[in-house]
Amino acid sequence: MKKSLILILIATIIAGLILIFTVGFNYDILTKKHQQIELNIGEEYNNKELKKLVEDVIGAEAEIQKKGDFEDQAVISAKEIPTDKISEIVTKVNEKYGKELTADSVQVKEIPQTKLTDFLMPYIWSFAISTILILVYLLIRYKKQGIAKILLKTLGFLAMIELFTFSIIALFRMPVGINLPSIVFGVYTIGILGITICFEKKYQKIKLEEKNKKEDKKI
Repeated sequence: MKKSLILILIATIIAGLILIFTVGFNYDILTKKHQQIELNIGEEYNNKELKKLVEDVIGAEAEIQKKGDFEDQAVISAKEIPTDKISEIVTKVNEKYGKELTADSVQVKEIPQTKLTDFLMPYIWSFAISTILILVYLLIRYKKQGIAKILLKTLGFLAMIELFTFSIIALFRMPVGINLPSIVFGVYTIGILGITICFEKKYQKIKLEEKNKKEDKKI
């Protein structure tokens, strides 16, 4: 059973890495190369309602982000926003919110694709420092289990589950965006907890064995 799980894990990672290096991740709208327009609605609005309005006009998926101190401005993003559809979007927004916006003042911005490393780089040092501190703790508490084993098991396990996570994201074409650091950190935390539990069980087993040996000597 254990060997089967390991084989499935390795196969998943290999398949995922092949897909990542050939096809790449499935980036969400705000992460991949896209077009963007801004509308100053002038009052609070419902994201879902505006999203549906825009998608009905352009016939494609769109994302809406609120902007401004009063969140009364809308940043509309989509893979492509045809210039001939802008006036229709503005007209429908005017009808819905009773405004008098004009299409002339709306410009389409070209937004380049965000690199995967751009999301993770700000957190690299945090992860590195945290890992070093955790390793120091593990080496001190579980030193009887061997320094080399602790280092290899901890770093190997963390690398394995992160690669497995990236592979699952790639294989199931899950959208990748600003949520990536949270996913990586969540998996990292689970990995640290899991490896610590394993070391602790071994630690308690060693303590029990030492206790039994002492009692045997007394007898």
